[in-house]
Order: sequence, then structure tokens, then C-alpha cells
Amino acid sequence: MSRSLRFPQIEQLLLDHPEGLHRAEIARRLGVHKSTIGRDITLLTSQLPLIEESDGRIRLDRHGYLHTIHLTMHELEALHLSARLFSKVMRFPFPHASAALRKLADAQGRVSPALAARIRDTAEELDEFISESSGDYDAYRQVIEELGIAISEMRPVKISHFSREKQSTRQFHLFPVTLEPHPEGKAVHLIGWDLNACPPFFRTIKTERIESVMLGPPDPELFAGIPTERMMAGLRNAWSIWSTDAPPIPVRLCFSSVVADRVAETQWHSSQKLDYLPDGRLIWSALIAEPKEMYPWIRGWGPDVEILEPEDLRLRHRRDFERGVALYAEKGTTDV
Repeated sequence: MSRSLRFPQIEQLLLDHPEGLHRAEIARRLGVHKSTIGRDITLLTSQLPLIEESDGRIRLDRHGYLHTIHLTMHELEALHLSARLFSKVMRFPFPHASAALRKLADAQGRVSPALAARIRDTAEELDEFISESSGDYDAYRQVIEELGIAISEMRPVKISHFSREKQSTRQFHLFPVTLEPHPEGKAVHLIGWDLNACPPFFRTIKTERIESVMLGPPDPELFAGIPTERMMAGLRNAWSIWSTDAPPIPVRLCFSSVVADRVAETQWHSSQKLDYLPDGRLIWSALIAEPKEMYPWIRGWGPDVEILEPEDLRLRHRRDFERGVALYAEKGTTDV
């Protein structure tokens, strides 16, 4: 077997065995002499982030490993559109986003310099936002990186989280499952399996309020017992990130004919159904895990929407309108 064939196989073996392998084990698997693998490892250190443990095991440093990926021009454009959406909606500093975009631009440069330039423009926007943002960005970057490690390596964590409502810091012992964007809140939330709760449940935590993360050892067996399918089902029912184990709640809204077509042209939720009334109004209905989460969107339509159900949300909307009328009545009106 030539060296050019062995190198990819050694790389794949180390990817398949994150705990590492001894040179003798690699040699046995590839059917070559141990000294050959020794020379290969020496040469591979210039191409791969290899670590040799004290017991002689060779493993990949997955934090510094560069993945090889081949994308078509259309796939790159799709990723660029995702990045544009990210930069416009998620207005907070997210580590490594601009670096990833620049690598995409470099990959696209030979095929489409115009697209590569637009990708670099988006990277510049993200960098500018980071430089202008307030707060302790270095601390936030460390939190995001440690959560990424925990999710990738299936490691539980101990988290210190500041509650604005209680103005105090709480400690959580979680098994991080995923990071989830929250467009309305322009933030990222961690969804983790709360190991201290009885019974355990999925807890959602805003990452900007996490003060520290302490990583535990990898525990694939514990992770395998977490009902991640239940979490994903809950997210499918959610308006954004609020989910529960309870059945989703029916939501029915009546939009005026002025905005009906504008509402109908967008898929706001996977479960939505549309029914036009003879007078041009639109009945929009869906099953939502927690309707309170969608209330800012409903309120944004002003008097062009009426909440038909659930009743508690209808009453809340009515009270908000009454408070608004009272506010403007106190200040008076001026005809222009």
C-alpha cells in the first residue's frame, strides 16, 4: 500500500477512535510494519493536529481538525444566504462565524469571484459588529466554545447562570444537547438535559447569561439515554424555542383583508392552515407548543389581526389595546 493511500486511512481510523490508537494497532489494522506507521505519523504531523498521549496513543485534536468538504456553487450560495440571514437577524457576536465565511470565500474564489466577494463582505459585517459590541466578548466566546466541545464530545457540564428575573446566579448540572437560535430575542439558547431535576427534563438557557462552564468527562452511555427525539418533536411544535411535553395548543387568528395576502404568502409555522373568508379576511390556524412565544409577532400586526383562540392570549391582546388607547387618550391627539 502506497503512502498516499495509507494517509487517508490513518486519518479515518483516528476519526473513528477519538480515544486514540497505538502505532502497533494502526499498523496491524493496515497490514504494515510498525516502523512504517511511525514514519507516517511523523509526516502526518505537518498535515493533521495529532497528539501523542503519555501511554503512546495517537489521537486527533478535534478542536483543531480541519474538515474537508466539497461544495457546488449553488450549495455555497445557500450557505451564504444562511450567513446573510444570520448577520441580519442574530445581532450578537458569535465566535468563528466570520472565519468560517472567509474559508467559504476562499473555496469559491476560483469558480465565482463575485460570490466570493459577497461572502467576504458578510464576514466583514460580522467582524464590525463584534468590534462595536459591548460586554465581555472574550468571556462569551469561551462559553460558546466550551458548550461546543461539550455537545461534540458528549460531555455533561456544570453551569453558572445569571437570572435577571431573580437577580441571582443559579447552578445547573446539564447534558448539553444543542444550541438553538432565537430570532425574536436575537440570541442563542442552550438546550440541555437537566440531570439534577427529578424527573430530568430539557432546560433552555440563554447563553449570554452563562457566567461559567465546567466540562465533565465524556459519557456516551448517558447521552444515549437522553430522549433527543422528544426534544426535536417539541421544537417542531414550538414557534421558536419554547417547547413543552404537553400537547400543542390550537391558535386561530383572523387577519383583515388588508394584510391577508401578505400573511398567506409566508410559511410561518409547519402546522399552519389558511382559510379565506368571503369578505377577504384570512383565518390562520396552527398548533403551537407555547402560544405566548408568538405574541410579539401577533402584536406586530396591530389592529389587522384578531386573536380567536386561545382565550387567555385573546384577553391579553385586548388588555394591551386598552392600555394603548388609554396611553394616547392621556396625551391627547393632534390633527396633522
